[in-house]
Formats: sequence, structure tokens, C-alpha cells
Amino acid sequence: MDKKNLIILLLFISIAGLSFSAWDLYNGSALDLWDVSNNERVNILLLGADARTSDHNGYTDSITILSIDKKTKQTYILSIPRDTMAQVPGRGWVKINSAYAYGDINTTKTAVENLLNVRIDYYALVDFNSFKQVVDTLGGINMYVDPHISAVRPKLNGKTGMCKVTGSEALILVRFRQDSESEGGRMKRHREAIKAIIDEILEPSNILKLPTVLTQLRENVKTDIPALETTVIEKLLNGFDLENAKIEVVPGNYTYINGENSMIPDMNKTEAVIVELGLRK
Repeated sequence: MDKKNLIILLLFISIAGLSFSAWDLYNGSALDLWDVSNNERVNILLLGADARTSDHNGYTDSITILSIDKKTKQTYILSIPRDTMAQVPGRGWVKINSAYAYGDINTTKTAVENLLNVRIDYYALVDFNSFKQVVDTLGGINMYVDPHISAVRPKLNGKTGMCKVTGSEALILVRFRQDSESEGGRMKRHREAIKAIIDEILEPSNILKLPTVLTQLRENVKTDIPALETTVIEKLLNGFDLENAKIEVVPGNYTYINGENSMIPDMNKTEAVIVELGLRK
């Protein structure tokens, strides 16, 4: 199993929200992502949660569908903006990121399926704390900090340009979306963070930190993906190609509802995106 491919997969799913059992992967067991049905695709709901307390689920500020073609291993990614208005069971029309806070993972899954009319085979959720822990374990990562982001985020401590950022600072960057690039810019910074973490891990001085990184991911995992044969995950790793993944965002128009910035999805354009990505195959 190629170590770099393993790192790429684990870090992508950590930042985007998907959290396979990292310890199982590291020790050679795997996930049977193909044993769900005769469908051509496996659709996995990736959730990144901002947990507040033990009594409150927090909000899923990262909501993404990762769709994998069983034959070609091509990956397709659809990001759902956290402010998207959706029908949440028991709550009516509210922001989709609040479904987890009002209910649980199944509440969020149902809200996503109803909104997009897309089948969700599995879910996986990670607490954002794991991302910060990984970055800090490595002693920080190198990322480009746009001056306009630094100007409105004091906790970036005035950093601009290419510089070393801490876990908390990196999390600010990968979650930022309050500019003209919106979700597109956030997804771009996700990929930049993944590359930065990979570069750090592959440094000779950091190779020995990989077991700690995997353990940190494992401790922040909630998923219903079953662990089965090694050969299955190896197939996924051999075909996983984030750089060439088709990435889209649910389109819509932003407006204020009850004093809060909300996104009304354009369902005609959304349907076109779903068909383009083939999420119903």
C-alpha cells in the first residue's frame, strides 16, 4: 500500500469531513465501499462538525458528498454550503448545517437526501479538533494567507503571504468563505491544506509522527462504513485521484432570513450539477 496515497486519503477525508477508521487503515484492514448494492456509485456523506459540548452536537459546517465510481475509481465531489436552506425533519425550513444540532447524523442524512434526491450509502463525521491536532503535531504547515482574509480574521495574527500557520490558524483558512470566491475558495484552500500537510509528513523529520496523526484522526471518528477486506481499500487507494476529481458546489442565491445570511438553492441549476456528476447512478 503506497504510504503517500494513504496520507492523501486520510487528510482529505479529515478536512472534508470523512473519517474512515484511520487505525484500521494503518494496520491493514479496510472498508468494503463496493458492497452496498448493484449501483454504479458509492455516495458517502462527509461531515465536519464543530462540536461545542458533550450535550450539544454542534453544527456541521462542512457538508460534502464524495461519490466514487466503482469501476473507474473516479471521484466526484459535491459541496453543500452550510447556509443552504433545507427541509429538516421536525424543524421545517432551516439552514442545513443545523440539522445535526437539532437531531443527529440521520437527521442530516435525511435532509441531504430530501434536498438533492440523491441516495446516501454511508456517512462519516469528524470533529474539527482533529484537523487542528494534526497540524500542531507537525509543528504547523505552510499555507498562503490572503491579505484580505488576514485583515478580517484577527486570530491569524497579521500573517500574510506564504507562511507557517498553526492548527487554529489553518482551520480559520480552510473554513473561510466570506469573500467573492465563497465555497469555491474554501474548497481550494482545503486542497492547499491537504498538500501542505502531506509535504510536512513526508519530511524525513516528521515521518515518525504518522502513527500519532492516524491515532488523532481515529479518536475523532463517527462512521457507519464497515471494515472488511484489505484488498477493497487498496483498490480505492490505487484509484484515488483528488487532483482530477470533479468538484462542484450546490448553486443558489444568498439573502437574509430572520436577520441571518442564508442561501436559497437554485434547484434547476442544482439538478443540472447532480446529473453532470452522475450522483444517482
